[in-house]
Amino acid sequence: MRFFFITSILFAFLLNCGSRFEKISPFSIPPQEFDLGNGIKAVFLPTELSFITSKGRILEFSLKDSFLSSAKGEQIVNYRKATFKIKDKILLECGSQTIESLGLESGALLIKGKLSGKNCETGYTIRFVSSSNAGLDWKVEIANPELNRTFIKFKSDESESIYGLGEQFSHLNLKGKKPFLFSEEQGVGRGDQPITLGAELLEGAGGNEYSTYTPIPFFLTSRNRAFFFENSSYSVFDFEEDSEISIEFRERGLNVKSWKAASPKEILKLYTSHTGRFPNLPDWAYGTWLGIQGGKSVVLEKIEEAKLAGNPISALWIQDWVGQRKTVFGSQLWWRWFPDENRYPDFKNFVKELNQNGIQVLGYINPMLATEGPLFEEAVKNNYLVKDKEGKDYIVQTAGFPAGLLDLTNPKTRIWIKNIIKQNLIGNGLSGWMADFGEWLPTDALLFSKESAEIYHNRYPVEWARLNREAIQEAGKEGQIVFFTRAGYSYSNKYSTSFWAGDQMVSWGRHDGIVSSLIGILSGGMSGLSLNHSDIGGYTTIPSPIKDYFRSKELFLRWAELNVFSPIFRTHEGNRPAKNHQPYSDPDTIKEFARYGQIHLALKEYFKFLNKEASESGLPLLRPLYLSYPEDMNTRDLQNQFLLGEDLLVIPVLEKGEDSVKGYLPKGEWEHVWTGKTFQGGVWTEVEAPLGSPAIFLKKKGSWYEKLKSALSGFKKN
Repeated sequence: MRFFFITSILFAFLLNCGSRFEKISPFSIPPQEFDLGNGIKAVFLPTELSFITSKGRILEFSLKDSFLSSAKGEQIVNYRKATFKIKDKILLECGSQTIESLGLESGALLIKGKLSGKNCETGYTIRFVSSSNAGLDWKVEIANPELNRTFIKFKSDESESIYGLGEQFSHLNLKGKKPFLFSEEQGVGRGDQPITLGAELLEGAGGNEYSTYTPIPFFLTSRNRAFFFENSSYSVFDFEEDSEISIEFRERGLNVKSWKAASPKEILKLYTSHTGRFPNLPDWAYGTWLGIQGGKSVVLEKIEEAKLAGNPISALWIQDWVGQRKTVFGSQLWWRWFPDENRYPDFKNFVKELNQNGIQVLGYINPMLATEGPLFEEAVKNNYLVKDKEGKDYIVQTAGFPAGLLDLTNPKTRIWIKNIIKQNLIGNGLSGWMADFGEWLPTDALLFSKESAEIYHNRYPVEWARLNREAIQEAGKEGQIVFFTRAGYSYSNKYSTSFWAGDQMVSWGRHDGIVSSLIGILSGGMSGLSLNHSDIGGYTTIPSPIKDYFRSKELFLRWAELNVFSPIFRTHEGNRPAKNHQPYSDPDTIKEFARYGQIHLALKEYFKFLNKEASESGLPLLRPLYLSYPEDMNTRDLQNQFLLGEDLLVIPVLEKGEDSVKGYLPKGEWEHVWTGKTFQGGVWTEVEAPLGSPAIFLKKKGSWYEKLKSALSGFKKN
């Protein structure tokens, strides 16, 4: 019986995962060429439809079998604390394709035909339009309104490397991978063991190598082409086959922008000119942001301690400005979005006095409300929360307590929460905040706008960011206030003022520790998230009978050393502060952390230059080597080292107990900062990197070489 059950499940799985692309019917259309304008042409042959720009081929469809299909499906969703287990049940499938006509219409190439399958039939049209000499826009329309799945595939090759898809925390080069895109809690462990297994067994929240807060349906390739899908449903990008790329969206039709350029940098410029770019950080943002909790006397004591050690503290981040509660998960906040006057008496004046001493104060907010207090009562009374299938307020279980989720499709909700931000955060003098969450919308929720929550889910964090930005603008504080988000999707780079990489484990983990934070920032940078950083030391702290995950001194200092080279240098105590090594844990750490803060501040002018460049071009501050050296095959898979701009290369120590590191130097001459030794590029090298002396190199003929050398020379350890 057990064997029969397993066999049945396997058969059903294989049946459901069969090819979405079946046969393409013979067609009598002769080979021909079409001029789409702007130097772009389409070439139709019996075996292929290709699109060619002045810079080369941008897109090719094989006509040996179908390249488009559609289906009717139904998602089966298991939702637990913003971890989603989603299976798709296909009810009808149109996998066979005909092409009935193909020709120019008002300057666009229009393809018309039919898709069919068992009990399934629909017409379709695909319209291709040249938007510029580098751009091809294409739109797929499926006629049958019953169908809610769209599948498309086009040609690739074995040597084509693929980057992007938002923050991918496990892989930079996605060739050979099959990521899904859905904004959710990234999960605990994401494949690192034994914690992933434990989190999955206890909470169903282990995550996997593709779970992410910020998926973005944009990718660029080593063929210097890129594709951006203006769709928002759950999607799957299949790069496993050498010869093809296959893409699925769980909605009807596709709207695609594609580009072809001379380099990956040019691709990012084109993409971000369409989707938006981050603003410049205010001048105060380049000092140390000290993340502390505990009330007025505690934070003032820690600030003074850090300043006496020479740490250039420019911001105090107190997420517990709203108060703090204890839960089974550790230290959590009161989600009620007004000051806790017991912890911080005369809060507004407290903030003002710190400002007068050159320290900005940052707080915390998210789009949920704990189910107690006056704001929750007001939200319930005025129907500001999303509803469940029965029309009642949708109360979700967070990490320790229940909460309601704001309905951002309701214009009145938006006005209300923006007023709270303007009055309780900005009005009390805060210079910024963590705009947390955004990925928690259940897919079966009912929205004020009547939109499908399945389709709106990925857009929710973008709207949360836009709302925060609008509040700042309406308060007349644009350019003065910084909020940082972790969840996002398409156009997040237009609305967020900065990002952070979310809640990594306080570990050395490959998939959910210090390593993953760097990969997430680099992949996000290849997706338009140019201004990003991580919690110094990670966040998620878990006691376990098998293995405790507490932050060690070594991990904290290595993570701080890494984040010296990110634009925002910010600590986080984690969810169990008492179990984690902190920037104030001992005199040696206080002293060393102050030195790191000084190094970060010494790079201020370089950061400002790169931030301005990012705001004008969309190029990320932290860059994978591939972005700057795409012709060098050795850079294709490098994800554990990076360039800060063009002139500073960092090979961080990301493994416990190591005091040397091996990395790759691209072409040119590179000077090791601490020894002054010059290395010829194009080679792998290993250098000593004891704590406090990270492996950093300057590009000797770079425009910032002299300034960077001068800025860093005083920090050499004896």
